[in-house]
Amino acid sequence: MIKKLLILGAILLPFIIYYISMFLVKKSNKKVPVILLSLLSLALLVIVLIFFRLSDDIPSNGKYIPPKFKDGKVVAPKIK
Repeated sequence: MIKKLLILGAILLPFIIYYISMFLVKKSNKKVPVILLSLLSLALLVIVLIFFRLSDDIPSNGKYIPPKFKDGKVVAPKIK
């Protein structure tokens, strides 16, 4: 569940920050901080990618067994 939230946050957070900054810029009549927002988005992407790389608990030499039917029921896939 946390991985799904991080992906959703990595996708939506730059847009949310952009719209908030646009709202603030319209009130103050200053230039849009495009470089700052781009760097913030890139940093967030790197943080999420590092998190996924370090939190992966699937062994790299594991064998994938696909899902199959057994006695009329679906047996879940496994990684051994």
